[in-house]
Amino acid sequence: MVVVATFGRPRCPSACRLLQNVSCNDCPNRVRAPLRIRAKARDNWWMVAQGDPASDNLDVYDARAGWWNPDFGELDVPDGWEFLASGDAFVTRRVKAAGVYWTAWKPKNRRGGHRRRLGLLAPTAAIDAVRNAAIETADQRAAARVAGARHRERVEAGYQTELRNTVLRWLDFAPEHHDLAADIADGAAAQATVVGSGRVGRTKTLSVDERAALAARAYIRHHHTDYHDRLDNANVGLGEDIDDDNYRKIKRAAHDQVEAFLDAHRHHHAGGTV
Repeated sequence: MVVVATFGRPRCPSACRLLQNVSCNDCPNRVRAPLRIRAKARDNWWMVAQGDPASDNLDVYDARAGWWNPDFGELDVPDGWEFLASGDAFVTRRVKAAGVYWTAWKPKNRRGGHRRRLGLLAPTAAIDAVRNAAIETADQRAAARVAGARHRERVEAGYQTELRNTVLRWLDFAPEHHDLAADIADGAAAQATVVGSGRVGRTKTLSVDERAALAARAYIRHHHTDYHDRLDNANVGLGEDIDDDNYRKIKRAAHDQVEAFLDAHRHHHAGGTV
């Protein structure tokens, strides 16, 4: 009997033995597997018996004994292939587009976590060709990156201006408080639109008007109420984070102060004081 693939230990070539704890008629301790498992085993058996790993895009894992794939078991790197480490997006993208490759992974450890991509295993000829193309197009791609960065800056500046003007309209302060409104609008727009911050200005699930209202309220809460003083006082001597009940009380009080601040400075209450 010829062993076709190994999965930690030799397996007989019958279809049902390709899955762990599943035996077949050739084994003395025969255990009949469910039909669904036997069908899956037959599919895996046919791929292992007929397929060529070097002709397919596989996920392979860096095991102690070498490269390993769930369907083919331990694998040798095909002749004329080499490892390409992750890091250069242009080269990786072009090598993938060139044809067959294996994606190399670092398996997750016993404590869980996620697998980590190490790079690609691909034909050396494809990797060399892409590396030469990368050298030839380096200046062109650098210029494109600069142009792209400038374009993104223009887009961000336009969006920040749009949000700033929307905040200004939402505030609707009386003319004598125009400077204060402009200061709040500038600060709220700058604070809410920081790229990668996850703040309200970056969300696309809300309209611009809704983003402007939330950004303005947050800015007023942080700069025109005693919100931070209350938080500092609540944490004095505790040695741990403030509990949820106290935080909700402080947040509710700050909300009321924001409402009073807005009411005192808007058109309908011109000349009022906080």
